[in-house]
Amino acid sequence: RESLAKQTAEKEALKAEADKMAALLAIAERLISGLSSERERWTNDIASLKENRVKLDGDCLLSSAFLSYLGAFNFAYRENLVDEVWMKDIKEKGIPMSETYSLKYMLTDDVEISNWGAEGLPSDDLSVQNGILTTRASRWPLCIDPQMQAVTWIKKKEGKELTDRIKSFNDSDFLKFLELSVNYGFPFLFENIDEYIDPVIAPILDKDVKTVNNRSFIKLGDKEVDWDPSFRMYFTTKLSNPHYSPEVFGQTMVINYSVTESGLAAQLLNVVVKHERPDLEEQRENLVTELSENKSLLKKCEDTLLRELAYATGNLLENEELVLTLEKTKATAVDIAAKIEVANQTAKDIATTREGYNPIAIRGSVLYFSMAGLSVLNIMYEYALSAFLQVFHLSLERSKKDSSIDSRVMNVIDHLTLSVYNYTCTGLFERHKLLFSFQMTCMILRQAGELNLDLFDFFIKGNTSIDKGSAPPYPWISDAGWHDLNRLMTLDETLQSVEEDINKDPKAWQDWYDLDAPESVDFPMGYSEKCGIFQKISLLRVFRPDRVTVGAQQFIIEMMSDKYVQPPVLNFMK
Repeated sequence: RESLAKQTAEKEALKAEADKMAALLAIAERLISGLSSERERWTNDIASLKENRVKLDGDCLLSSAFLSYLGAFNFAYRENLVDEVWMKDIKEKGIPMSETYSLKYMLTDDVEISNWGAEGLPSDDLSVQNGILTTRASRWPLCIDPQMQAVTWIKKKEGKELTDRIKSFNDSDFLKFLELSVNYGFPFLFENIDEYIDPVIAPILDKDVKTVNNRSFIKLGDKEVDWDPSFRMYFTTKLSNPHYSPEVFGQTMVINYSVTESGLAAQLLNVVVKHERPDLEEQRENLVTELSENKSLLKKCEDTLLRELAYATGNLLENEELVLTLEKTKATAVDIAAKIEVANQTAKDIATTREGYNPIAIRGSVLYFSMAGLSVLNIMYEYALSAFLQVFHLSLERSKKDSSIDSRVMNVIDHLTLSVYNYTCTGLFERHKLLFSFQMTCMILRQAGELNLDLFDFFIKGNTSIDKGSAPPYPWISDAGWHDLNRLMTLDETLQSVEEDINKDPKAWQDWYDLDAPESVDFPMGYSEKCGIFQKISLLRVFRPDRVTVGAQQFIIEMMSDKYVQPPVLNFMK
């Protein structure tokens, strides 16, 4: 009996050992399976990191140069300098850099850009660059902000912390609040400054922080103010082209927030899509957030797994938590890879759909800049971007709805163009209304590529050459007209034989010239059929400059509509 009990105990022990070994074998298979898939991914990551580490020299050089020098320039100049000059120079000098270098993803990410958008910063490339310069530069940002986009974003970004900390140099108490901000690490905004910066804040501009006995302080006036590293200071100005001294450029990061046509079009596209397809815009934002969350989750799982592997003691096969973490990481990686593939396809679909609304955004941008250009005529003609956006939103709401995207786009464009014209004309002197209509028409045609820019330049300026050339062959042609005609014939193939045709039949041309309204009848020798409307008014400018105003009206009516030569009657109820 004792022998039986002993044998039974031995059998149970062997069975338990076998079960344990089977369990360990199953765990080993799971561990090997998990690590084999991770090995492939980690190998690729290591290779990618090694390659990127070599290319960091050029990438960091380009990014630091951008942060140091390009803030004050417009978007086109920045792009040209980075893409065409600096990148080319870096490659010629053999400095390694990424082939697909992106300033945006070198210095920020989609999640932060999305957060900036929620705070009021537009998501076009220019605004993103300006956001990077504002948050990443080592100097205090001084924003050239005629459209007030920067100040709106900064106020929303800093929120309640800016309460009582928005001042100008004209405020008598700005120094007291500035001291408190420096001391307690609050943000401070100097709003709507001009070209003068009070020298009393020079120590802050220079970040002249002194440290004595572990106490960091800065001398502000005659006081020593404790320095908090989280202190932030901003400057904004409405001046579109301020002239600051070299010292100011050295102490601050001058950032040009002035909107360009392409930049405003990108901003307006977001507005249009948000209004027309809020589901699409929400899907796009959710996509960015979801991808960011997935990447963060994957990184967290990988960090946990690597920590478990690094600090594991004893038999790895007995570490159940390690195996579970490995399996979770593998499942998460597979899931995220699938989601990224779906997200990329969704992003393409969204981009395609958004593109359908792009004509509205482009027209809106052209219309805003046609309004903004009026300030050259009279300093009273200043139009805020926020006021234009109200007109833009109203046009989206009031224009005729249509299930077809193409028809809907045309409805919005027609309604928006007329609304902007009516809105602008209510604030113009009578003598400037036709001029605005002409400018708006020409800008729309220029954007569509339907305007001969050389001919347009001639129509505005005439022949600017100081060489008077030969005298006019007929007394009814003025010296100035003949001088202009010599220039006009070189600009357009259709008009290059005008002088020859005049010599063939001078009476026909003189009879046309002598008419009270030559623009209302056919031009001599078939020029009405050969010429477009702009060529006709260019000829009218040469021979009968007194009738150019009527010719400009005809041009506007033919290109746009007669609505644009009939200024609206002011209606306060509307």
